[in-house]
Amino acid sequence: MLLEHHDHPGRGIRLGYCLNLHPADDLDGLLRGMSEITLPLAERLGGARLREGFGVGLWLPAHVAMAMTVDEGAADAERLVEFLVAHRLDPFTFNAFPYGGFHRDTLKEAVFRPTWKAPERLAFTLSVAALALETRAAVLGGSGEKRHTSISTHTGMYGAWIESAADRDACAENVALFALQLAQFDSEAGDRIILSLEPEPRSLANDTRELPAYFERIRVRAREVLGRGHPNVREVSEEIVRRHIGTCLDACHAAVEFESSENALHNSTAAGVPLGKLQFSSALALPHPADDADGRARLLAMDEPIYLHQVTGKNGSDFVRASDLGELRAALEAGGAEADAWNACDEWRCHFHVPVDLERVAGGLGTTRSHADDLLARVVAAPERWGTHELHVEIETYTWDILPREARGSGDLVDGLEREYRHVLTRLAEAGWFPATI
Repeated sequence: MLLEHHDHPGRGIRLGYCLNLHPADDLDGLLRGMSEITLPLAERLGGARLREGFGVGLWLPAHVAMAMTVDEGAADAERLVEFLVAHRLDPFTFNAFPYGGFHRDTLKEAVFRPTWKAPERLAFTLSVAALALETRAAVLGGSGEKRHTSISTHTGMYGAWIESAADRDACAENVALFALQLAQFDSEAGDRIILSLEPEPRSLANDTRELPAYFERIRVRAREVLGRGHPNVREVSEEIVRRHIGTCLDACHAAVEFESSENALHNSTAAGVPLGKLQFSSALALPHPADDADGRARLLAMDEPIYLHQVTGKNGSDFVRASDLGELRAALEAGGAEADAWNACDEWRCHFHVPVDLERVAGGLGTTRSHADDLLARVVAAPERWGTHELHVEIETYTWDILPREARGSGDLVDGLEREYRHVLTRLAEAGWFPATI
């Protein structure tokens, strides 16, 4: 949905939730999920009155997205467009982080495959871009100079796989190639796509502090790819990168690494980098872990076989890190200096997306909701930092099916999503942003 502010004419916020919540492996599964979850949710939130429809963040497995952008898949692409148009759903943002099998057991760090070194990652993301242009134009019509479509992806690869600076260069070069290809799309479609790179703990960019150097690496690679013989190569390549490569700022990820909202926003938009998308999400938090045996047990019990649950502990200005809850458990059971370091922490935070309206899970185990709220307030108060005319805000609680009962709240999935929306809409209303209605 589009939200507007009386004091910011020409600006807007688009709000939606990410459909990676729906375990769909084909187009039929995607349409079924939207029919059973998205449409009832939209009705509860006044979808019929929304001027530009109900926003959704589309996720399609690679084999589905890529098939839709060739002649043989034209009928499926048309089915998707017809569904979106018929139900006034606005696909303003896409998630191209998971390549496929997002809800399968043992996914873990494989969610980063293919890496941005691989041609398959580039081909998949270009297919998503082509599909985004087609669907958005059909839903909203024509070229919108004040509109952009965001596509989120990881920054390149899982951190443990990096062997040298050459790996970072190879990832940066394919990101640059994506931007240069989008420059050609511009001449055909006119709409702006922003590939939004998402820092994540233990990845190539562990947090937003590592983004500025990586964006500079992408700009350098873009100059190389464009070619030294091109007139004004530096200016042209930097303009293309600045137009099409931005940040996906995930509130959960920033909270896990104890980044302040001020620093996260600053780093994400340094040197004019556009903020393509803000993913509004919360992590788990356990203050004073050494004194809370119940809280420690509850946190460790949330280990499961699908997703990575990176953990960071903070002790003053010192940090200790684990790549997953299982690694934390092993360190605590082994004892010694590492266990002592964890037990000395003032707080642990864990990458586990929990409902954004939830302040506490159970006992001493809480969430980083206040951090997400503060980050949202800071971002919406600074439209000059966006680098776009619109801010994209996406609720991304994809872990519903694996959450313990106390973390889901009452009711079913639609009830839970409605509570999340109400929370975000209340925060936006407090800042003066309200849905644009017919």
